[in-house]
Amino acid sequence: MERDRDEWRRPWTDGSEPASAFAATTPADAPAGPEVPTARPYPQPPPETWDASDHGPGSPAGSVRPPDTTGTVIAPERPRRRGLVLAVVMAVVGAVIGSLATLGAVSRTDWFAAETVTAAPDDLTAPVINVEGDNVNDIVPTVARAVTPSVVRIDILDGEGNELGLGSGVIYTSDGYIITNNHVVEQAATLRVKLSSNESLPAELIGTDPLNDLAVVKVDRTGLPAINLRQDEEPVVGEMAIAIGSPFGLDASVTAGVVSAVGRDITVPGNDAQTRQVIPAVIQTDAAINPGNSGGALVDAEGRLLGVNTAILSATGGSQGVGFAIPVAQAVITADQLIETGVVRHAFLGVSGLDVTPEIAERLGRDDLQGAMLTLIEEGSAADDAGIQVDDIITALGDEPIASMFELAVAVRQYQPGDTVNVTFLREGEEQQVDVTLGERDPTQ
Repeated sequence: MERDRDEWRRPWTDGSEPASAFAATTPADAPAGPEVPTARPYPQPPPETWDASDHGPGSPAGSVRPPDTTGTVIAPERPRRRGLVLAVVMAVVGAVIGSLATLGAVSRTDWFAAETVTAAPDDLTAPVINVEGDNVNDIVPTVARAVTPSVVRIDILDGEGNELGLGSGVIYTSDGYIITNNHVVEQAATLRVKLSSNESLPAELIGTDPLNDLAVVKVDRTGLPAINLRQDEEPVVGEMAIAIGSPFGLDASVTAGVVSAVGRDITVPGNDAQTRQVIPAVIQTDAAINPGNSGGALVDAEGRLLGVNTAILSATGGSQGVGFAIPVAQAVITADQLIETGVVRHAFLGVSGLDVTPEIAERLGRDDLQGAMLTLIEEGSAADDAGIQVDDIITALGDEPIASMFELAVAVRQYQPGDTVNVTFLREGEEQQVDVTLGERDPTQ
């Protein structure tokens, strides 16, 4: 199935995905997952008479609008790491349907005006907020006013300049580099970025990181208000989380909630119907996220970036309080590599396999056995070079216990190409260990 991320027009899946992504034909290091249910279709494209440019200049910077998400299957959780296997609808896209055109123009905050942009210092950064007390009625509007200028709308156009959809982005550096999601930009022939000043600028795609669903685009402008980054402390479950983006084309929409969980590992459809890919250690939030929010900001009560909104979990296609954001640490690692080299390097073990089932464990006389049973070793890969074989059962990677192929894929992603890691595995019931020097994933895979 051709992967279609324009879910405002079409659903993610058609129900044809197999019950397991791990057969011998599965690409190496792909995660396993249960059968994906059929997603409900979204509304049809806007009528021909609708003028896509007539959205109005956007929502007020302090507005709170219900935003995002779709699909769903939750994998068994273990206390050590929580993993979700999802039919996830990425929160992108969507030319706004005709009914939204009746909203007309709405007021907006213009303190970040175009003329201010060109005159601003090159190292301009959005302010850090310090609101006395914990009244949400004080914090959210203050954060919204400060952060909204650092969040942009990204219009996705085809080769003839027709709008295919839209997403959001976060200003990473004041000289025009913007972080967004890979699934926002991957179908675009041309990109345009709309600033909070309502100015629309052509944008260049600098590079993409499909495995982490991140991308960087650039506009020819200096003095932009780069968002503050929260890199000195991990997000805390229960703390305030504020999402800012352009759900359904409603620019500068703000929603508030909390950090619902951290360290979630999710899988989303891969490049074809037979594969899925892992996005590890994401932040879960109940701040509403909707199509168009993808690539936008999830910030804390001080206006610092917690993560980049990327996906939602829903049975209906609307926000149900389960959204996901890629942590700021990963966003920074990816963005820096893309800006420097245009590509992101990923470690590669070179295996495919199946989860150890109770039947397999019983056959081996180990009722409590968990791990990843290998069905394919890619020739010339790191695993092949280290002597790992088909039917070996990997139970640990470094200090990380491995209970499934999903967990193995996530664990490998924590390393860089060239890193050496100790692999613990069972072969014919006997536990063995071997040091493996990880290779590099082909960026086209």
